[in-house]
Amino acid sequence: MNSASTARVKEKIRYDINVHREQYKQVLLNSRRGVVVEEEENNELTIEVIKNLALEIKNKKQITVKQLRLLRNGFLCGTDFVSVFLHVQGAIESLLRLATCKNEEVQLAAIECFCNLTLGDKRICFKLTKLISTYLMMYIKHLNYNISAMCIWTLGNLSDSSPGSCKILQNQNFFDALVDRLQSSSCDEVIFNTFYALRLFLKNYMPHLEIEDLNKLLLACYERLNTWKESFWIVYQISCYNGMKLHQSECMEHLLNTLNEDIIDITCLVPILRTFSNIIALDSTGHSALVLLYALLCEKGSIIRNLLINNRDINLNYECAWLLGNAFNALKITELNGKDHLTQTETFDEICSYLLF
Repeated sequence: MNSASTARVKEKIRYDINVHREQYKQVLLNSRRGVVVEEEENNELTIEVIKNLALEIKNKKQITVKQLRLLRNGFLCGTDFVSVFLHVQGAIESLLRLATCKNEEVQLAAIECFCNLTLGDKRICFKLTKLISTYLMMYIKHLNYNISAMCIWTLGNLSDSSPGSCKILQNQNFFDALVDRLQSSSCDEVIFNTFYALRLFLKNYMPHLEIEDLNKLLLACYERLNTWKESFWIVYQISCYNGMKLHQSECMEHLLNTLNEDIIDITCLVPILRTFSNIIALDSTGHSALVLLYALLCEKGSIIRNLLINNRDINLNYECAWLLGNAFNALKITELNGKDHLTQTETFDEICSYLLF
């Protein structure tokens, strides 16, 4: 291959890598959007349009919901669109005025704008947290479920930006408000957004929370285990915190009992296995390991195995090996023969066959 051909191949590889990188970034961005944006809605967008909208909002002109949705979409078009809005002095404060007005349709559209602004960098998010969090916190329990859900999603995005933003939110009792929504709300969208916000908040701020607060969240999650798959992931996150002594609680029993529920699938099994591993690793008595191994020899073991067999396209070998390794290490099983029937070769192979095949 001559040098010209080599250069073209290298250029094509670089192009493909950049395309893949941008596509992956877009997937991550989409996962954090609180609203779905149709492609055709962006046809009218230019930086000049965003600047004019910022000036109209600043000058307190009559702003329509359509204009606010156009602004919302503009914030997803790149940092230049965000910057031009933020550089119009007084625009962001005027947008906050719309987000707290009495017209609920306008209010919701303005909050959606803030939601997309929270997809920016840490510096922007920290400033936004200081500016808007107090106001959005007032609407977490709003009777309009759309407004409540959007406030929760937006504040969740802010909590994901930095521990500093989390600290500001926690000073306003953000965690307690989320737990309350999990316990009390009857709206699916509010509950889903609450799980989303909790996951992001715990990622950055869990070590700063009191153990009793985390236990309160655990109890709320237990109540949702048979209806919400997201609850398993919150329980797993909590189990990662060394300060939680879940082996002294009924956490494993709660998770094992849910294996008979219709909701259980492979997406639930992943956090369940990981939670078991964390609990067993922190239990020096070996009791948690015995609970797991006996469960594997009963009906619950068959349920786990069937889920693994029916989802062979999802590789959980690492989770399973990690779990068994922690269990055998906790029981100090170093060889395949012994007086306890759990260490007999036949039973050992039977146990392993449920998870490793």
